[in-house]
Amino acid sequence: MASCTRIRLDVAVTVTIIFLLLLASQAEVSGESSSSVMQPKKFNMRKLLNISGKHSHNAGRHWPERMEPADSCSGEDVVVYQNNAEHLPSGIPTYSVEIINICTACTVYDVHVSCGEFASTELVYPSQFQRVGFNDCLVKCGGPLGPSETVSFQYSNSFAYPLAVANVACE
Repeated sequence: MASCTRIRLDVAVTVTIIFLLLLASQAEVSGESSSSVMQPKKFNMRKLLNISGKHSHNAGRHWPERMEPADSCSGEDVVVYQNNAEHLPSGIPTYSVEIINICTACTVYDVHVSCGEFASTELVYPSQFQRVGFNDCLVKCGGPLGPSETVSFQYSNSFAYPLAVANVACE
């Protein structure tokens, strides 16, 4: 049970770091000066939020609203992050993978990832990620990935496999 709590904490820290990095890169891209730091910012999240003036019940504040119905979802609601991890004692490179359902209101299942001839020198639990055919890997045995749920695993091989979401079914 302690390892599950540690994994959840690790995932929460990772997601927080990714969010902070995205915010920092947004600030750099927009070229904001230090005087604009105190002003409210508008972030247009692709496909999730539409910031409009329709809901301005608080003196000029804009409230985000969902552009699509809350129950709609697509393959774009699942993302794959892959990073280098610590090498094995034998020197074989290891890679850390996170597959995240970024939709906060929908559950996806039957998530397939294009994965080439995916293989690992260390066991990847099939209940998390399993190659079922050439360029076809299945996440959580096809089971549901709830809103904001993450599947994490590590694999080791002499090179990283390009991983990308290929197919997703929605509940």
